[in-house]
Amino acid sequence: MNKHKTIVGMIWALFLLAMMGCVEKFEAGFGDIPSEGLVVEGDIISDSAVVFQLSKTMPLGSLVENEALMDEYLSVDAQVKVKGNDGTSWLGKCEGKGRYRVDIGTLQPDREYYLEIEYEGDVFRSEPQKPLETSGIEKLSFEQPDLEGPVSIMLDTPENKNGEKKYYLWYFEEDWEVRAEFASMFLYDLSTDKVTTYSFPPIAQGWCHYGLDQIMLGTTEAYADNRVTDKILKTISNSDHRLSVLYSIRVEQRDLTRKEYEYYQERAKQNNEMGGLFTPQPSELPTNISCSNPARKVIGYVGCNMGVSQAHLYISNDEVSYLNKFDCKVGQAPEGSNKDKYSAGFQISNIITEGNNVYVEWAKRECVDVTMKKANPEGRPSWWPNPYLYYQE
Repeated sequence: MNKHKTIVGMIWALFLLAMMGCVEKFEAGFGDIPSEGLVVEGDIISDSAVVFQLSKTMPLGSLVENEALMDEYLSVDAQVKVKGNDGTSWLGKCEGKGRYRVDIGTLQPDREYYLEIEYEGDVFRSEPQKPLETSGIEKLSFEQPDLEGPVSIMLDTPENKNGEKKYYLWYFEEDWEVRAEFASMFLYDLSTDKVTTYSFPPIAQGWCHYGLDQIMLGTTEAYADNRVTDKILKTISNSDHRLSVLYSIRVEQRDLTRKEYEYYQERAKQNNEMGGLFTPQPSELPTNISCSNPARKVIGYVGCNMGVSQAHLYISNDEVSYLNKFDCKVGQAPEGSNKDKYSAGFQISNIITEGNNVYVEWAKRECVDVTMKKANPEGRPSWWPNPYLYYQE
């Protein structure tokens, strides 16, 4: 699940571009971020293949007019290494567009490690730090107190018996299965104005995926027993089709230092305020990265961990009260041609032959076609417990 480091880096770089475009309209004397600034995303994690995303900052007043210009600011040609004060070193491999993969070996808990970037003659280094031990996830659970209400997904961490306050960052990704109310083998194609017959229902089952760009922070500061309990990571409406068949959430937890936690807090604040008049500029974010050239600015905070904790939860339809908001029944299509019915939002749900008579039944497209719910009929994860219902891979 280390791909989140790339996702987060791209999101932050795009946020910087959007934010600067907003601030450019004000002439309040905030000052520019130097165009040669560097944005660094990624963390040092023991026994992991991690990705560091590097990108350039833009001066206020710059406009992103095309994709080529955006790629220019999101790409950095550099040398990237993770080093230890014991002489260990792991060299990064460029994967393009500012992505550098580093295969990090086993970190020693009593040694310090840092990220080193050589870029355009300057050297950027993160503050050397000992890797944080990994706290476990004690429980990942869900509840639906009201059968007509939402489902809450909650997390507990174990008690920290040494009395120190703990700080956490959670990433999570979701997958869920969707099935059509009508498994039709007869589909009307608007482009050809013809009905195609299939050997199996091709769009009656599919899967949705929502990736690791979902982030949440937490701390034990407000808990008397120095553990996080019943932390709500996500709330799902009882009419959300995530709950219609089978839902999966995978959570990754990483321990933070207090300073790193404050960095993410400030970043989240800026993201929420989206460049309001009194929002601090990105260059004012706390950082643990310095540059050999004092004139060059850097944005980012590099953490160092012995590992990450993971937990996985499934929620089946029969474990919750799901309200199907789709009115799925035949006989609702308007009179007219096949084209008229399709254009009105309907699809063929079945064709019945009785003697010389042929009856064509239509239903709302979202009741026949799972792609209307943004599901991919060929997107079944390899680890998914439910099989393909209608055909094999």
